Amino acid sequence: MKKLLFIFSFVTAIAVYAQEPDLNFIEGEVLVAIDSPLADYGVEDLMNDTSRIQFNYSKQLSKTLNIWQLKFDISNGIDETYVINQLMKNPLVKYAQKNHIVKSRSTVPDDPLFAQQWQYLQDSDGDIDADLAWDITTGGTTVDGHTIVSAVADGGYQLNHPDMVDRFWVNEAEIEDNGIDDDENGFIDDVNGWNANNNTDNLPVDSHGTAVAGIIGANGNNGIGVTGVNWDAKIMATLSSGNEAIVVESYDYALQNRLKFNETNGEEGAFVVVTNSSFGIDFGDPADFPLWCDMFDTLGQAGILSCGATINGNQNVDVVGDVPTACPSDYLISVTNTNRQDRKVVSAGFGAETIDLGAPGQGTFTITSGSSYSAFGGTSGATPHVAGTVALLYSAPYEAFMEMALAEPAETALLIKEYILNGVDPNETLEGITVTGGRLNANNSLQLLRSDFDPLSVDEARVQGVSIYPNPTTNVLNISIKDGSTWETATIYGVDGRRLKEVKNTGNSQISTAFLTPGTYILKVASNSSESGKTLSRLFIKN
Repeated sequence: MKKLLFIFSFVTAIAVYAQEPDLNFIEGEVLVAIDSPLADYGVEDLMNDTSRIQFNYSKQLSKTLNIWQLKFDISNGIDETYVINQLMKNPLVKYAQKNHIVKSRSTVPDDPLFAQQWQYLQDSDGDIDADLAWDITTGGTTVDGHTIVSAVADGGYQLNHPDMVDRFWVNEAEIEDNGIDDDENGFIDDVNGWNANNNTDNLPVDSHGTAVAGIIGANGNNGIGVTGVNWDAKIMATLSSGNEAIVVESYDYALQNRLKFNETNGEEGAFVVVTNSSFGIDFGDPADFPLWCDMFDTLGQAGILSCGATINGNQNVDVVGDVPTACPSDYLISVTNTNRQDRKVVSAGFGAETIDLGAPGQGTFTITSGSSYSAFGGTSGATPHVAGTVALLYSAPYEAFMEMALAEPAETALLIKEYILNGVDPNETLEGITVTGGRLNANNSLQLLRSDFDPLSVDEARVQGVSIYPNPTTNVLNISIKDGSTWETATIYGVDGRRLKEVKNTGNSQISTAFLTPGTYILKVASNSSESGKTLSRLFIKN
């Protein structure tokens, strides 16, 4: 049985003010959050206490977070920065900021057939919001420059497809056709991947595997054809057709290359983060496939998530079984199929305990063999959208995330799975028959990662869990976790995202701020409390 820890949080973006272009905010307005333990201290008290400012309007925007919109008279030359500085002198003010103008935005590639790829962008919103995720990253490499690799096990590939130029992973440590395992990864002459059927890297051409690879990583924004979930991916090609022995060896090929990466601190091997299996055994009982199912745990311990396509039939997998999607591994994401109308396809498996989520599959548009393009479908089409999103998340531009991915690969893989499952769009046709009751949303998942690791992103649910004082401060900050738990580390960031200092808790609730120049900073506190969350963030001012 699969168990999913749902994290329910109300996330509000609170922008940090810094030097910014003119008129990207509304003049004469500020937003302020009051953090008062006194029930009788309200916005009127705040405005009266800020006597230098003539406020003429107030409106509460959030009762839970006690956020207010304030307007003031600008005719006397007072500007927003001055008002913010005056408000922040009040210790009961949590935040004060400009009321920024929000513009609709999305990032789309110039590929001429992109308009047919409804799975990424659709007016009726049955898509995975890829255009919004691409505002943050379009994939390819980690923040510290490691190439992200997605391992696909399938029936073959058109390696020279014009929309896959440089997208298939090449083992540059191997010398072609010299009969030697040059990189000592256990496979001889594996330059272009691995064909376990004949122990070579010669892979047959196949439309199914070509389409799967294209969904994960067809070249994006290259002026031809279509795009994948990742614009600049690397696909490790292996063969899976034939029998279970070939499947296990295909997985092992990905595993050995990731293990070598881990063992050499990224100097050798490949940073494989996900496998895609758009194949399986209908009505398979996982008890009869212990080696196959156990492989997912072993891959996961190395830092590799696996995505599996469930049965193409209206079957309850909880009851009838399926391999791989009924395998009980925590490192497996099992996927069913949704259509352009954002409904589960009738001929697609389900299971409240076994099938994690849905993803666009039926009628999705991608590459095919013959250097062409075509609609694809089935759970085979749904699953690589999830695998591609896993790879996309690893390209998130946050140093702290990559530090964790390298130091704790297994834990990071589980965290990525959590982001994928907790980020779904609720879907009535999946409710009650899948673990999440929802359909993949790449942007939601990326935003969940961002809220944990971007020092400039403040999760208000977590902000409420930490108290710092005095704020503004001069030489020291006192830190208190409001649920009574202890904090482990406190990290100070500049508003530009630079990490300035990290302090471990040695029993002293204070950290020094004497070294800082006057200005606004961000404090991120790591707590040992499951209720408070992984991190807690607060802005503070150094006078």
